[in-house]
Amino acid sequence: MVKPIPSASIQLTYPLYCCDFVDPNHLVVAGGGGPGRHGVGNKMTVLDTSDATQLTEAAELELSAHEDNVMSLVVVGQQKDKNTNAPKAAHATTVLAGVNSSPADVGRGQNKHLRALTIAQPGSSAKSGTGGVKISEVARDALFVHRDRDTYQRLLRVSPSHHGLASSPRLGAAATGLSKHPQIALFDVPATNSSPWWKSRGRLDPRVEAMDLDVIQTGPDTYQLAYCDDHDVFTVEVSKAEVSEPRCVYSIEPDEGETNKASFKSLRYLTTGFLVTVVNNPKSRGVALHGLRLPKNDDENARLAIRAKLPSSVSKATSLAVRNLSPVALPSDKQGEAQFVIAVAGNDSSISLYTVEHKSAFDSDILSDLAPFQVLKSVHSSSITNLSISAFAPPKDATKTSDLCVKLASVSVGCSTVVHNIPIKKHVDKSASAKPGQPSKLSRYVVALKSKGESPATAITLVSLVFLILVLVGQVLIEAKDIGEPILGVRKYLPASWTVPLRQVPKIQVSENKPKTIENLLADVNAHHSQQMVIKHDDFGAIGPDGLPALHVDVHNEELHGPATSWDKLEKNDQDLWKQRLKKSGHWVEDMGESIFKGVLFGEIGGAIGNIVGEAL
Repeated sequence: MVKPIPSASIQLTYPLYCCDFVDPNHLVVAGGGGPGRHGVGNKMTVLDTSDATQLTEAAELELSAHEDNVMSLVVVGQQKDKNTNAPKAAHATTVLAGVNSSPADVGRGQNKHLRALTIAQPGSSAKSGTGGVKISEVARDALFVHRDRDTYQRLLRVSPSHHGLASSPRLGAAATGLSKHPQIALFDVPATNSSPWWKSRGRLDPRVEAMDLDVIQTGPDTYQLAYCDDHDVFTVEVSKAEVSEPRCVYSIEPDEGETNKASFKSLRYLTTGFLVTVVNNPKSRGVALHGLRLPKNDDENARLAIRAKLPSSVSKATSLAVRNLSPVALPSDKQGEAQFVIAVAGNDSSISLYTVEHKSAFDSDILSDLAPFQVLKSVHSSSITNLSISAFAPPKDATKTSDLCVKLASVSVGCSTVVHNIPIKKHVDKSASAKPGQPSKLSRYVVALKSKGESPATAITLVSLVFLILVLVGQVLIEAKDIGEPILGVRKYLPASWTVPLRQVPKIQVSENKPKTIENLLADVNAHHSQQMVIKHDDFGAIGPDGLPALHVDVHNEELHGPATSWDKLEKNDQDLWKQRLKKSGHWVEDMGESIFKGVLFGEIGGAIGNIVGEAL
């Protein structure tokens, strides 16, 4: 029986479209009903997720009812104030969100869609009674240059932080939705909690709108952007000096015999060398996860490294989330052995959970064991709009490994939020060899639930079934033709035409080509030693294989065989003729002498038989 994953849920008052974790104990969710007097507000809520059995509201911000609802959101993280003497409470968390301005402002070409907000929590120096968590907006601006009335900020991502580069800026990317002129805007996110909250790095003008995008840091000052449209994956190199042109590194081709292509829904970086993508098959015929190995050189393309199919009940995917359980401290560090948690939301309100292993050996990296460990069914009563997995930080005390988990959050248009607590355990790589001076066994963290690798049970069952059918058919045939022992007893139930015995093919007697000697001819006759035997030619003149009249050997019967003469009473000419006849057929040679003929009678060799023998000789 599958062990259930603990979960907690809460019902809010507005539709939810996006979510992200501040830390494992706090989750930000946002959404709303958009502009208008319809009674559904536009809000952002901080939820306390510290209790695995219940979720509680820690803070809520009511946004303008005249503006659009929040459609994209990312938690940048905790940023320090430039004022080093600021109290601990000043260390606030920055959140970036996509919120369209009011229809009136958009109509005037003033759509400040990117918002910066801060979440402040009371620190240890805060006085009692000063209040709890507070959310406030601190900045807004426009990144897109085109002024389409229907355009909104659909996608928003920021490169993950690294412990070894806490003071380094991060790269953000935002993409349009419903725009006549698709754009992707790039911007720097500073590490300090102060104005300016972002700095533009340029814009891309893709041919069609991005279906999804992600950003990763590849070096101290270098980044890579990956984005996909329906059928292609592109990468963009970003450095201090320049932003490269998008390069198509992978394209989906139709399956053999198909004309329709599958389409990308989502993508996320696993490492600087691998992407994971969600692919919706054509005509809603299922969903697949594809792991892509990214090219190292400009003249190479990405390659499919690993893949897996989602359950057949999922015809389309709606969201994707990924978390590395062994992240590197610096972007330049090599990713070693690590496990990634992957969550995919389906249009049936299910969440399929997978793990995939990243292995590194001899300067070669591979992905392996992409396998499901649980499917969460009917998580929400309506469509799931977004997923997020909390960051995992190994405990400082290595002996305290109980109750470790990563948290999976999901939100829906039905105003519900659910958080699942996925258990984590410490894992020792017994096959990994440590470097000199290091512990002999390397440890890391993995999901505590067992993944279900592709089982051979289906193939074994099918092969066994086919074998059983063949055995049964063979046994029925044996009994029908009455050529074996009856076991099933089905012969009496079969049609008469089935029970006709198999035709027996007569054996062909192959005569020996090797001639027989006189002794052989005489030994073939079962005669008493007192009986005389006769050698004569066939009375009907049948010709043997040697072209001579066939010889006949039998116990002499004068009435049957006619007169016969012993060898020593034969005329000299008849003796010579018989010797030539027997020599011709191989029954006699000169070395045998004439003594072998003693006691044997010879039939007539004159007349017609003699003529035939003479002509043949």
